[in-house]
Amino acid sequence: DLRRTVKLANLRIFFNTYVSLGILSFLLTMLLSFLLSLVIFMDFSVFAFAKYISLSLLMGLIVLAGLYYYPRIIMDSRRREIKQDLPFAIIHMAAVAGSGAQLVTVFSMIVESNEYKGLEGEIKRILNYVNLFGYNMSTALRAVAENTPSNEFKELLNGMIETVESGGSLKNYLKNKADDIMTTYKL
Repeated sequence: DLRRTVKLANLRIFFNTYVSLGILSFLLTMLLSFLLSLVIFMDFSVFAFAKYISLSLLMGLIVLAGLYYYPRIIMDSRRREIKQDLPFAIIHMAAVAGSGAQLVTVFSMIVESNEYKGLEGEIKRILNYVNLFGYNMSTALRAVAENTPSNEFKELLNGMIETVESGGSLKNYLKNKADDIMTTYKL
């Protein structure tokens, strides 16, 4: 669950590194809170040591819980931003695709407009897959759809993949999708 959440949060860190950082933070927090308790309370009885260890364990668990929930908070934030920008971005894409532009051009124009901050990272990843790594458009869309936190955006990308691979009209697909999503947005 944590591996998937870290991936969907788009944290630029390997999962194993994130877990190692969490364990290190847990241990350091425990050590520092134990030493700080010793310095502050200056009580060296057995009962006091048990309290210090309990306090340091509690502090370590709080840090560990924070590191566990941090990717989920980032993922939920990204999901909200994408949901907020998606209806208007689809309308923009439909307008650009209506002029007969290629899908790469549609995505480039969306990024260049700087109007859709929630979608910018996702669309830049699509463009990087196509322009830098040489993926074809279907593969790039599939890779981003797999790692996006938004189900609506995933649905849009999967629909684009089906349309591109079946030879359908991207212009009609985006127009219909824009109509549907605006109705949903209004409701």
